[in-house]
Formats: sequence, C-alpha cells, structure tokens
Amino acid sequence: MRSLQPVSLATLLGFLFAATTALVFSLAGFHLYQSLIQQLQAQDDETLLSTVDLLRHQLEELEGGVEAIRADPHRLLDVVLGQNGMFLALRDHEGTLLAASSGGAALLPTEYPVAVSSNPDPTAIRDWRGSDGKRGRAVTAWARIGQEPDSRILIVLAFEDLGRAALLKAYREDLLWTTLAGIFATMLLGYMMAHRGLRPLRTMAKMAGRITVNKLEARLRIEDAPSELREMVHAFNRMLDRLEDSFQRLTQFSSDIAHDLRTPICNLMIETQVTLTQPRSAAEYEALLSSNIEEYERLTRMIENLLFLARADNAQIALRRSAISIDVELKHIAEYFEGMAEEAGIVLDVDARGDLIADTILFQRAVSNLLTNAIRHTAPGQRITIRGYQRSVGEYVIEVGNPGDGIPPGHLTRLFDRFYRIDVSRGESQSSSGLGLAIVKSIMDLHGGSVEVESIPNGITTFRLIFSA
Repeated sequence: MRSLQPVSLATLLGFLFAATTALVFSLAGFHLYQSLIQQLQAQDDETLLSTVDLLRHQLEELEGGVEAIRADPHRLLDVVLGQNGMFLALRDHEGTLLAASSGGAALLPTEYPVAVSSNPDPTAIRDWRGSDGKRGRAVTAWARIGQEPDSRILIVLAFEDLGRAALLKAYREDLLWTTLAGIFATMLLGYMMAHRGLRPLRTMAKMAGRITVNKLEARLRIEDAPSELREMVHAFNRMLDRLEDSFQRLTQFSSDIAHDLRTPICNLMIETQVTLTQPRSAAEYEALLSSNIEEYERLTRMIENLLFLARADNAQIALRRSAISIDVELKHIAEYFEGMAEEAGIVLDVDARGDLIADTILFQRAVSNLLTNAIRHTAPGQRITIRGYQRSVGEYVIEVGNPGDGIPPGHLTRLFDRFYRIDVSRGESQSSSGLGLAIVKSIMDLHGGSVEVESIPNGITTFRLIFSA
C-alpha cells in the first residue's frame, strides 16, 4: 500500500489559518450571540415591567371594581394589543380568572406575585413555559382596584419568545454562513500568502539543486534570504564547506592510495617479468621470491592500516581501557625500538611518571608510530626524548621529540591526513605508507583526546598525545 504523501507547507499553513479563524469566529460569534440574547431578554423584561406599571395605573383609576372588569375586559386587555407575543390574564384574590387575552393566556403561571406595595424589578421576572409548549418570560403582580384598600387583582403578564426565537434563528444562520465564508476566505488567502512567503525556500531549493560534484564551490547567497532563514542558509553553506573539503580529501585519498598500491604491484610485476624472460637458476628464483615477500609485507601493512582507519571512522573498535604505568610502558616500547635506534646511531631517552587509563594495545601503537617516524627523521648521533607527565588536572601528555630539519609551517595542519607526505617526490615511499600519523590521530579520537605537533626549523620537532582523564 502506498503511503500518503505529506501535504505542502503552504497547504498546511492555509489549514492552520482556517482553523484559527474558525476558532476565533466561533468564540466571537458565541459571545455576540449570548450578548444578543441578553439584550433581547432585557428589552422584553423592560416591556413587561412598563406594562405592569401601566396596568396598575389603569386599575387604580377603574371604578366599579371586579364587576367593571367582567363587564368591559377589553379596556385592560387592549394594553397588550399590538404587542406580538404578549399575553395578559387578570385574576381576583381567590384566583378566579376575570379576563385574558387570546392565545392561551389562561395557562400563564401565577406563582411569586409582587405585593401591591412593591414595584416589580427584573428579579421578579422568571422564565415561563406553558403546558401547550409556549415559553418566554413572565411576571405576576398584585394591583389595587380603584381606591378600595382591600380590593386586589392579580396581574399575570408574559412575553412569548416566538419573535425573539425567530430573530435568533436568523442571526444564527447569518453567523454560520459568515463564519464559513470567513474560514474559506482565510484558508484561500492564507494559502496564497504562505505560498508567496515560501518563495525564498523554493529559490534556495533551486539553487541547491544546481550544486553538483563539479560545482561544490557554489554557495547560497545569505543576503538574498529572509532574516528567519539566514541562519539556516549559513548552516547549509557551512555544510557545503565540509562536504567540499571532505570530497577533496577523498579525491586526494583515492589518488594517493592508487599511487601507493601501484608502486609495489608494479615492482612485483616488473621483477617477475624480467625473471621470466629467460631460464633462471633455483637461487635466482629464490632471490626473486624473497624480494617479492618484502613487497607483499608492505601491501599487507598498508591494507591493515586502511582497515584500522575504516573501523575507527565507523566506531567499530571497542576500547579496552585499563590502568597503564607510563614509566613501565614507555620503557618497554623503547626497548622494542632499541635495536632499530642503535642501527641508526640514535639514543632513546625515556622520562615518565604517573598512571594513565587507556587501551594498552592502541596506546602502544600510537607511541610506536611516533617513534618510528622520529627515528626515520633523526640524524645519527642524535637523541630522541620520550616524556610522560600530567600537564593539568585530568590531562596527561605523552611527548616524543626528535632533532632535525623541522617541518615547514605550511605542512603542520595536514600532517595527520592520510597518505600525506611532506616530500612531494615520495622519496620515502618505500619505508612509509603515509598512514602512521593518521592512525595516531584516530587512536586519540577514540580515546577522546587529541594530538599536537610543534616544530622548530633546524631544531626539535615534538609530537604530543593528550589524554583526558
């Protein structure tokens, strides 16, 4: 089953704008709707109260008492005439119905009447719902007839919310359609604005698409990017810098490895072809095989070093850390190189103290690579110093220093690159594969440490292995 394609950012922003608009419109519409209900209710309540006052006034001026009401009820009922949805009922003090407007006013409630001596206020008005389904707001109040103090009439007045319900229904429909139109318009405008606002991203994507292997030097223009995207453009350009540098190193690495592998293979092939041009004695064939073994050993060392670096780059080498007595370990390494040093007329001087937590095998390999390199570049009769000391809290340093011509400053930053040699002519290619210092750096990276080099022209060249506690 094919997975759903993610929506575009412009579409997503358009939907988010629409959702935000829907929420805002809904809250605003709900508030306006509730406000309108309260205003209409307040208006109806005010009409009820003013009508009660009018009826009380007319009843006080009425002569003839209850019988006058029965004889001519329209005199009072006409008060609600023309008031659509308003109902009136008049009852005597025993609850007998004296007069009522048409439309079921007899079903109006009679609870909680307001005393004759009190003026009704909005708190006396209550929601009302009759048995016939009518509902609205109603008020009941006692009124005096004429000037007789003991003659009372109960006024029951109600305002059905029929007109108000129709008005609110129309308002709800208008509000709904307005909200839907606003949501659609916002979604459309939001999509258009987001699509327009994302144009710099599309421009950057086109520019990035033009960057190929042959155009790694191309960069995105930071000044053309909006302020919000400049940090991203800057990070992208830094990534391109790293990629270009890595690609150049990889290209150089491929060229170097091809050259270094070709030399021993060519030597093997030429020597073998020369030997086979004519019959040879057993001793000559044996000499050829002995010579070939040296080239095979060189190829083996090179391949092992490359495999080590590849595993180190992919963190496939598990460190086996243990406590190392630096004095004992460095003297042991120096004893191993004693024969090579004596043959070259060089003296090894060890001065170390303290302990270090590290992988013993890798530690030995890193120091051995530095010693091999130092012996190769030290003139006979000179002295190579090997020191181990604690430079600061949590930092231990191993130094290998040898006198010589020194290393030109322009080469110091690339000494630890793979297959890098100062001698462009590769005059030392027979004895060095150009991987020793690269292995040293990888070993220090695995330990979370670092390697430094300091070289004085026609003086001392010092390599430092810096281990962190």
